[in-house]
Amino acid sequence: MAQLPKFLIADDPVTDPENEYIFHTEKPRFFAKRVEEDEETAYIDIIHEIDDVEAFYKDAPEKKQELLEQLEDWYYDYMEWLEDDGEEEDEE
Repeated sequence: MAQLPKFLIADDPVTDPENEYIFHTEKPRFFAKRVEEDEETAYIDIIHEIDDVEAFYKDAPEKKQELLEQLEDWYYDYMEWLEDDGEEEDEE
């Protein structure tokens, strides 16, 4: 079996069309999403854990922060890719 990507986008357009989730496929596995506090403040946060994230990083909490920063970078690259892909389709 091929190795899964580290992050996957997950959504449920039927029952939860407003939210898009990011699934971290490696241990510790979890779902995260973009949380908007207001129009200017947004961040990525873990919303559901499959594995205990705190226990996994108990000896190296900075590694958890690094992972969340990597996830955030990946997500914003994905959003940029979506915008670029839509622009290419408009040009055709």
